[in-house]
Amino acid sequence: MKTKNRMFSICALACMLPVTVQAAETAPAVDETSNMVQTADVNVTAQGYEKPTLDTPADATVYTADELKKTGAHDVISALKYKNGVHFTQMGPDNQSWITGNAGVNLRGIENGTLVLIDGIPASFNNVSHLDMLTLDTVDRVEVVKGGGSVLYGSEAFGGVVNVITKSAYKNTVRIAAGDRGQRVYAATFGLGPVGLAVSQTRYGETGILSTVQAKTKINGIPTPFVYGFGASRKDHVHLTYKINERTRFSYMYNGKNHSIQSRDEAGNLLQLFSYDDDEHFASVNYHDSNGWTADAFYNVRSISNPDHFVVNPSVVEWEKSIHRHFGTDIKKVWKNDVSTTLVGLSVKRQTYVDQNQKYVIWRDSSSALRPYAKFGPYAMNEYSLLASYDRDLSPVTAAILSMRQDWVKSTAGDYRAFLPQVQVTTRLGRDSAAYASVGRFFRMPNFRNLYYASAVMRPNPNLKPESGWNYEAGYKYDAGKRRFTAALFHIDVSDQIVGVKDGAVTYQTNAASYRNTGVELSYAEERDAHFGWNAGVTVGNPERKYKEGQAWQRALGRYQLTAGVNYENRALTAALNLSYWGDRGYNGTRNEQVTFTHIPGNLLASNLHVAYRFTPNVTGTFDVDNLFNRRDFTNSGVYYTTGRSFLVGVNCAF
Repeated sequence: MKTKNRMFSICALACMLPVTVQAAETAPAVDETSNMVQTADVNVTAQGYEKPTLDTPADATVYTADELKKTGAHDVISALKYKNGVHFTQMGPDNQSWITGNAGVNLRGIENGTLVLIDGIPASFNNVSHLDMLTLDTVDRVEVVKGGGSVLYGSEAFGGVVNVITKSAYKNTVRIAAGDRGQRVYAATFGLGPVGLAVSQTRYGETGILSTVQAKTKINGIPTPFVYGFGASRKDHVHLTYKINERTRFSYMYNGKNHSIQSRDEAGNLLQLFSYDDDEHFASVNYHDSNGWTADAFYNVRSISNPDHFVVNPSVVEWEKSIHRHFGTDIKKVWKNDVSTTLVGLSVKRQTYVDQNQKYVIWRDSSSALRPYAKFGPYAMNEYSLLASYDRDLSPVTAAILSMRQDWVKSTAGDYRAFLPQVQVTTRLGRDSAAYASVGRFFRMPNFRNLYYASAVMRPNPNLKPESGWNYEAGYKYDAGKRRFTAALFHIDVSDQIVGVKDGAVTYQTNAASYRNTGVELSYAEERDAHFGWNAGVTVGNPERKYKEGQAWQRALGRYQLTAGVNYENRALTAALNLSYWGDRGYNGTRNEQVTFTHIPGNLLASNLHVAYRFTPNVTGTFDVDNLFNRRDFTNSGVYYTTGRSFLVGVNCAF
C-alpha cells in the first residue's frame, strides 16, 4: 500500500515539474458546448475500419467523452449504465465487487460476454474488465457495438464489444472534487509536445451495511447471522501517450484498485475482513498508415492479492495471489476502391496465468486452520487467428459484407479450433435512414479460473470446452442531425454455456446450459433548440437458460430497461439529468442439474444530476448528485443494496 502511494505521488510530482515552463493554453476546462446526446458519424469498431455509423450493419453507437461526463460519472462503466441496452451489475459503491473486484457490464443479456478493448486491444483478464478504473479524462470516445463480435475480435465478444478509444494528446488541466461519504477526486492532465499524461486518484469512504442477512458463519463455534458492508476504497490511474511519428504511437496505462469487504453481525460488529488489491498494466505500440496497414503490439499484466481474516483469529490469514499476462500482435490490411472494401488480418496472442494461495479448510468458520500452500500453474494459452472481410456495393444504396475468421487455440487444457462466418447487408432507405440485417457465429474459450482454480468452495474442471452460438439481428436507423432514432430486433442462441453447479458446499464449472434471448431495442434523441435536448430508450428481452435438453427454459437476468436523459445549456451553465431503470429482474443458480431463477424484489433506478458552470474561460465548477431520489434498491446482483444519495462538488482548471 505504501509503495503504491509513493509511486503515485512521485509520478504526479514529476509530471508537474515541466508544467511551469509550458506556454499557457487558453481552453475551456470542460467542453460542454453540446446539449444533446452526440453519436459520432463514423466508427471503427464494428467493421475494423472507418465506416459511417448509418451504413454500419450493426447496432453501433459512439459516445464522446464530453457526453459521458454529463452523466456525472468519472469512469467509463458508471457512465455507460445510463445508456440503452447496457446491463450493469455491481455490489458495493464505486463499483466494488467480490473476487473479480469489478462491476460487470453485458450486452444483449449475455453474462461475461462483452469484450472490452482499449484502443482496439483486448483488455480483459479471465473475462473481467475494469471499466470502472478507466477515468473519463483519459477517454476520447467509447464505441459500443451490440451483437456477437467474435468474427472480428475472437473469443469473449458474445454479446458485443466496448472499445475505449483513449486520447492521443492532452491539454493542461487540473480537477479537484470532494463530497459526502468520503468521496474525493484528484486529477490532472498534461500536454508536453508529443507526450501526453493523465493521472488521477479517486476515493470513497466506508459504507456501513449494504446487504440482506446472509447465511450464518461460525464465530468461536457459535453460528452467527451476518451482513456485508464495504470499507474505504481507492483507485489510481496513470495514462502516458507518446506520438513517435505521424504513423506510430506508444501508450502505457496503469490502473490500481484497493478496497475491502466487511462481514458484520446484525449489531454492526466486524466479524471478517476481506481485502482486495489489484494492479493492471497495459503497454502497446500502434501503427497506422495511409496505405491501409494497421498493426498493434501489446503487453498486459494483472496482479491480484486477496487476504482475509476473522477478527477473533487475526493470526490465521487466508490469502491468494495471482498474475495474469496477455501479450501479442494484430496486423491488418485494408484495400478500398469505389465499390468495395477488403480487410485481411492476422493475430498471434499468448496468455499465461499462475495462482498461489492458502485457503481455509472450512469455509465461514473462524476456528478453521489453513490448507497447505497451493500453486496452480503456470498455465498457458496460445491463440492464432486469420480474418477476412469483403464489403461490396450491390447497388448505389445496398451493400453486403461477408466475413470469416479461423481460430486455432493451443492450451494446457487442450487444443481447439473454430470457424466463424458472418453475413451482413445494409441498404439506404433515404438520405437519412438505413436498414440492416446480420447473421454471425461466435464462440468463447473457458478462462483460466474456470479450468484450474480450487478452494474450499470451488472445484476445477480442466475438461471444459468452448461455448458457441449464433447472433441474428435486423435494424433500422434514422439520423437527421437534430433527430435520431434506432431500432434493433435480435435473437441469440448459445450452446454449451459454462455455468457454476452446486455440489453440496462446493461449486464447479461445467458445459451444460443452453441460453437464448430474443428482444428489441429502441432509442431516440432530439435536439430541440440551441439550449435543450433529450433522449430516451427502451430494451425489452426474454433471456432464458436451461441445464440440458428436455428441461423447461428458466428465466435469466432482467426483462426490460428504460433510459432517459435531459440536457440544458445557456451561456455558461450546463445541466443534465440521466436516468436508467431496470425491471422484472432476477439471477440464476444451478443445483441438481437444474437451472434455478431467483427473482430480485423491486426494480432498480439509477439517477444522476450534473450541473456545470463556467466561471471563466479556464475555470469550471461542477456539482453532481448521484441517486438523486435517495432510493434503496437492490443492485442487479441481487442481495446488495444501492448506496443512498450522495453529492460531489468539484472545480476544473485549464492552464
